[in-house]
Amino acid sequence: MLEENSEIGRQVGKIIERVRKEGDRAVRFYARKFDGVDLSRTRYVFTRPDMSRALKRIDPAVRSALRESRRRIEFFHRAELAGITRNWSVTLDGIRAGQIARPLGRAGLYVPGGRYPYPSTVLMGGIPAKVAGVKTVIAATPLKNLTDEVLAACALAGVEKLFGMGGPAAVAAMAFGTRAVPKVDKIVGPGNRYVTEAKRQVFGRTGIDGLAGPSEVAVWADAGSSPESAAGNLLAQAEHDPAARGALITTDRAFARKVRSLIPGRFLGQISFHVERDRGAALRRVNALSPEHLVLAVKNPRALLRKVRSAGAVFLGDGTPVPLGDYAAGPSHILPTGGAAAFSSGLSVKDFLAWSSVIENVSGKSARAWKAARTLAETEGLRLHALALRR
Repeated sequence: MLEENSEIGRQVGKIIERVRKEGDRAVRFYARKFDGVDLSRTRYVFTRPDMSRALKRIDPAVRSALRESRRRIEFFHRAELAGITRNWSVTLDGIRAGQIARPLGRAGLYVPGGRYPYPSTVLMGGIPAKVAGVKTVIAATPLKNLTDEVLAACALAGVEKLFGMGGPAAVAAMAFGTRAVPKVDKIVGPGNRYVTEAKRQVFGRTGIDGLAGPSEVAVWADAGSSPESAAGNLLAQAEHDPAARGALITTDRAFARKVRSLIPGRFLGQISFHVERDRGAALRRVNALSPEHLVLAVKNPRALLRKVRSAGAVFLGDGTPVPLGDYAAGPSHILPTGGAAAFSSGLSVKDFLAWSSVIENVSGKSARAWKAARTLAETEGLRLHALALRR
């Protein structure tokens, strides 16, 4: 979860305001200041031909892996789209009302590039947008860490342009638009505290998917589980960032000690161990956390699944490690963090659709509806509303 930090907010606000006023000149200024890159002397806009050439350049094994991941992500989101009722209506007393769904016109994808390059995030953000029908998807990532693999993923995800720029300046450029960067309808994708704060501040000018914090995982395991598997899932998320967090929940103290013994010392500060007295207490702990990733490494995990109130993504059993979902299971790995799973969902096709209500009077005046509307308008003192109904 993003923690309130007035100093970060002030710094980010200053960057956003300068980009809003100065556009590309401000983007170039902050690229020099924070990344040591002179965008006026370096090419930083990459198009479909650049992406296609990168796809040919990369290692064949990586190219094959990206294509397989793309295939599975697209398969999942097409199935998701098929299950969404995009246009529907009902009629009551002569008034028809319903909804129609339309894809957003343009989406922007922020791809982190600080500690590691993330071609997988390109696929996880770009593919559901294209499946939803978004015409134009652009991406931004810090130029100093741009790799051929990220460009290749852009080719496979249908990204039209990638801009080699990062941080709050990139978010602001996509939110307001500059001469080089088109304004987008929604910005999605994870980032550091500064990127997330920038998304918070531009919300309203553009849409955002959510406010992401450091990666996290909760592993609920019992004595019959594999300690090695539990430790592996905890370490996989701790690897992302020193601020990433993991939690082991179990009812077996010996199991907890075994898992702890498998965690290298440098990661122990990122992982908490919770030995609960029974399954009920363990379930309450899990539901209180509402974690980004939840591993149910317990006997009959499907039976427990219906009792789990919220989690960004749930992995059933020892045989389903979290990194499988990070790369190739199908659902997006862009997930709510910091307990936000209690009220929000992982990125999906639905994030790139906007619904409009449609209302039609199909059979003359519906006396009951007209009377109710007029009475409520008069009750609220909105006499012109009532007049419009009478007319």
